[in-house]
Amino acid sequence: MKKIFKDLVFLIFGNLSFLFLNLLLKKDSIYVINYHATYPKYEKNFINQIKFYKKYFEIIDEKTLIDEHQSLKTNLKPRILITFDDGHITNFNLASKILDTFNIKASFFIPVNVICRKTEKTIPEENKVLLDKYNILSDVSEDNKNLFSRLTMTWENIIDLNNRGHFIGSHGSNHVRLSKELNDDQLDYEISKSKEIIEEKLKKKINSFCWIVGDKKSYTKKASEVIKKNSYKLSFTTCGKPFDKNQNLLQIHRFNVEDYFSISRISFIFSGIYELLYLKKRKFVNNITK
Repeated sequence: MKKIFKDLVFLIFGNLSFLFLNLLLKKDSIYVINYHATYPKYEKNFINQIKFYKKYFEIIDEKTLIDEHQSLKTNLKPRILITFDDGHITNFNLASKILDTFNIKASFFIPVNVICRKTEKTIPEENKVLLDKYNILSDVSEDNKNLFSRLTMTWENIIDLNNRGHFIGSHGSNHVRLSKELNDDQLDYEISKSKEIIEEKLKKKINSFCWIVGDKKSYTKKASEVIKKNSYKLSFTTCGKPFDKNQNLLQIHRFNVEDYFSISRISFIFSGIYELLYLKKRKFVNNITK
């Protein structure tokens, strides 16, 4: 019943938002969205989402966001940046292939030790390790259906993405909240060491860090200071607000979107309602990370 009600809300208000989207979208802002696993089951829907973005937005990359953030002007279309969290193998197998077809460069946030780990013998074992050890979700039925042997990318995959012009950022070492429970050494390991390893593998500097999990316990002042100390140029959260030229590049709030979301649902997300829903949390996060 709850799902039916949600679908009805997205259908009604999403379609209304869709009709007025050109009026609702802030044309002097950058909308940043994040995905997680992207399964072949939803490939056609994902392509429709990409076509939707291309119709209503100018799709940009991480470099453009850094270069132009202080000179954002009212544009014919607002800008949008696409990001992927957790390093799931489906991002490499499906999303990156489609993005390349549309000549779109995305950002992929990688939890280093998830990539460095050994592959488990079976898919259920892979699922269990990802969930129990790293708090990463993977759909076991879809994983079985697609005969995945490994559920996350390898360094070879990540280097390939980088060589094709996509952007790689850190999502910590162990994909854990940067909470008050972590001491200085643990924070340094999650934020500093992960950057060091990615840069060593790619043989280049990386610019971006993505906070993990995203509830209030995930954010601390101390972690924010370590991010600044390590010269990250960009820091991403998930607090539902378009980025504008008055914001700090270490306070980029994203909208969570998944490959199975309908266009009506995405229209609803961009309508301004999510900005209100996340207002209290966003103030809390901004205060900690300023």
